[in-house]
Amino acid sequence: MQKLTVETFVLGPDETNCYLLSAGGEAVVIDAGVDPARLAARIEEQELALRGVYLTHFHIDHAGGAGELRERFGAPVYVSPLDDFLKDISLEAGGVRELAQYLDFPSEPLGPGRRTVLGQPMVVLDTPGHTPGSLSFFFPAAGCVFVGDLLFMIAVGRTDLPRGSGPELIGSIRSRIFILPDDTRVYSGHGPMTTVVHEKKYNPHFVL
Repeated sequence: MQKLTVETFVLGPDETNCYLLSAGGEAVVIDAGVDPARLAARIEEQELALRGVYLTHFHIDHAGGAGELRERFGAPVYVSPLDDFLKDISLEAGGVRELAQYLDFPSEPLGPGRRTVLGQPMVVLDTPGHTPGSLSFFFPAAGCVFVGDLLFMIAVGRTDLPRGSGPELIGSIRSRIFILPDDTRVYSGHGPMTTVVHEKKYNPHFVL
C-alpha cells in the first residue's frame, strides 16, 4: 500500500481547508473551495491523475470549485444527495444568484459505506448536523479523518443554516468521530488540524 500524502490548501474568502490526497501518482480532492486554481496547478505540477472530488457537504465555500475541477480533469464529483436542496436554495435566492452557477454541475450520489480510494480503504461516515448530507471520510490505514464543518479544534460547526441541527451535529461527533482511535488526525473544513483525543479532552461542547 502506497503512503497517503495529504496537502492542505486554504482557499477563498472563507479560508476553507481543501485537501489534496495523493498516492502512487493518483489523487483525490476533498472539498474544492470556490477558486481551485492553486489546487489545479499543484495537480498538474505533480502530474497526478485526479480520480475524484469528494465533498463533505454542499455549501458553496466547499463545493463551488468542484465543477471546474471536474471539467478540467474529467474527475467525478461525489456528494450526498441529501444536500441537493442546497443547490435549489442557491438558485432561488436572488442575493446569491450569481454564485449559484458554481453549484450547477453533475455529481455522483455518495452515502455511508466502505470503498477503496487511491489503494487505501476509506470509510464514508454519515455525519449530519451542519447539513443533512454532511459526510466525513475516514482513512483507517493513514489514521486520519476529514470532517468538513462538523468539528473544529475546540469548536463545532454551525447549525443555524438551512436544515442544520444542533442535536444531530453533537450526536454525529459522539457516535461517528469520537469512536475512532484517539490518535486519529482530524482535518476540519476551517482552522488547524486536531485529534480525536484532543477534542474529547478539551472541546467545551463535550467536556463536563
